[in-house]
Amino acid sequence: MENQELAQIGDRSCSENRVCKPNAEIKYQKFSVKRLVKSFDNAIRGVSFLLKSEQNARVHAVITILVGVLAFVLGVSRVESAILFMAVILVFAIEIINTAIEKVFDVCHPEDHVLIRAAKDAMAGAVLISAVIATVVGIFIFLPYIKSLLY
Repeated sequence: MENQELAQIGDRSCSENRVCKPNAEIKYQKFSVKRLVKSFDNAIRGVSFLLKSEQNARVHAVITILVGVLAFVLGVSRVESAILFMAVILVFAIEIINTAIEKVFDVCHPEDHVLIRAAKDAMAGAVLISAVIATVVGIFIFLPYIKSLLY
């Protein structure tokens, strides 16, 4: 069945469902403080939605706070703190992208579909990989500090 669905999608021409015309003119907007403030408001609302609606995002947030406190208590260097910060932010960024893509899929194609399921699983895998990498980075950075406290 999976190959049949793939074949059906592959048979559609690109122009059948096109929303934007290929030769559409790009309109550039001038800088506007009002638009800038609105975009920050949208971003804050998006992060708030993420933390309210996604359990894993809340877990990441708690771990982020714990990592920050531990870095402060152990006296981690600025460079190491920056590396920890980047690792943690990577997980959040991928979690936000994952949630956005999932919500779009849920609206556009609410019924289960093998390709949408595969895309959602792939994005969840990206979040998992980034979280594992962030954990390894944390272990590499924190382990020497913890060892020095114990010995």
